[in-house]
Amino acid sequence: MASITIQVLEGFERGKIFSELPTPVTIGREEDNTIQLNDERVSRFHVKIQEDAGNLILTDLESTNGTRINGHPVQMHVLRFGDHLAIGRSILLFGSPEEIASQHGPVSTDFEQREVSPDRGQAGFHTVQHSDDSHDRDFGPADDDFRELFPGGPPPIPGDLRIGQTAQLSDLLAYFHDELAQFVNAAQENRHDESSSMRVERDDWQRLLKLEMQLARYLREIADPQR
Repeated sequence: MASITIQVLEGFERGKIFSELPTPVTIGREEDNTIQLNDERVSRFHVKIQEDAGNLILTDLESTNGTRINGHPVQMHVLRFGDHLAIGRSILLFGSPEEIASQHGPVSTDFEQREVSPDRGQAGFHTVQHSDDSHDRDFGPADDDFRELFPGGPPPIPGDLRIGQTAQLSDLLAYFHDELAQFVNAAQENRHDESSSMRVERDDWQRLLKLEMQLARYLREIADPQR
């Protein structure tokens, strides 16, 4: 049975360290959780962390306000030491100082100096422009609220897959690779003086958005506890 350490950077429990907690661990507003957070924006049972095949898996338990890892909304995620978990107004740091240092070196504590507002994770959007200025797009929290979701690089391909599962995964990745390749090939360089940018047509942009939505549906389906 794995054990984990959670440090609280922001929220009513700021400064607390929950050390060597045996998994599974639940976090939420109710006192029956392993870690109770006194915050009305936290669901009664918000997230669960459990061990599976040597990995520590965080699952959002269909919470009302969602869960963010390093600024990114997630439903299910393989945790890594140093990950920042945003749950309600609380910012939690996954791992002990020693575990984080062994994997990443000294951890960034930028979040410790910030006031967490009630709308954290919903305000502070930045815009990416494309060929139609009337369709600017919000991508999420501004750059200063983001860390990489996968700071150690892309996650590995799961092992111990049956041949049928391997073929299905290969087909799925090939589909998205092909769609992205067609989008990249359709982009055109747009030079202005010494600066340059890439221009995409509206239809190609909409195709990319459709692809993103397909990925979002897959992520939700995979994380669905009733699946």
